[in-house]
Amino acid sequence: MSELTRDVFEERRAKESLAFLVVKFLKAYVAFEGIHAAFRKAEADGCLASCGVFEQVRELEETLAFDLKEMAHGLFRNRSVRDARQHKPAARISRRMLRELKASIEMRSIDSYLGTGYHLLAILKESMYQLQHYAPAYEQEKAEVASIEDLARRLKYAFSPEEARELEHLRSLAELSMKLSAETEALSRRMATRCRDLFQGTAQVILGYLEGAGENEVLVQNLLQNRDLLNRVYGAGTSERIFLELCRGRDVAGTTGVERARSYVQKHCGNVDGLSGGAASRGPAA
Repeated sequence: MSELTRDVFEERRAKESLAFLVVKFLKAYVAFEGIHAAFRKAEADGCLASCGVFEQVRELEETLAFDLKEMAHGLFRNRSVRDARQHKPAARISRRMLRELKASIEMRSIDSYLGTGYHLLAILKESMYQLQHYAPAYEQEKAEVASIEDLARRLKYAFSPEEARELEHLRSLAELSMKLSAETEALSRRMATRCRDLFQGTAQVILGYLEGAGENEVLVQNLLQNRDLLNRVYGAGTSERIFLELCRGRDVAGTTGVERARSYVQKHCGNVDGLSGGAASRGPAA
């Protein structure tokens, strides 16, 4: 494989990787919004330990969130190392230099946000697991200790010194377990809030990155196929503005953002299958 062919192949692969990452993130964002709503409802209903939120968090953490972390590391960290090796001091200020600096900062931010988000989601998953599986046991242990003490009072039973020490030890363990359960519930609340903040922050960084990614025809194609996700994440009608920004060239036909995006994809990819009609969500395009 010649050097030129290798460069073309790597450029195409990087475009595909970025497109797939963005679509996966949009899906993960929508999924977490559902989790966050379920978490708040379970919190209001007093059933965080038993309303099925743990299963939703686990599904997201083990699938989309994990994939995003790995994809971001592979895409941005390898590129950062390569760019650092090729970096040359700027001889003058130019718009290209500013664009490249902006893209570099945004890539590091996306990688950092996604990596941090994954680890915080893992903490939320562990917290929800403990609330679901351990908190009921803690409640039962506390009730059993209280039941023993109540039975002893009714029977006027006198504990031996050894039994009294053992009962005091059990009481201390039960109180410690209840304290741990309360702290875990408080931690789950903080993690749910922090995860949502990170998802929203990541969405804004990715939006800024998208506005300068007009040369990535694979990304435009995938966004066009998943424009309903764009609208769900960024607000109704936002996809139209994004496509107008991405496809600004004079050689792109159409007046609306979607029309211009279709024209751009047809010109650069030749594949417009599934791009007409509605905006049903799909997986990444090949």
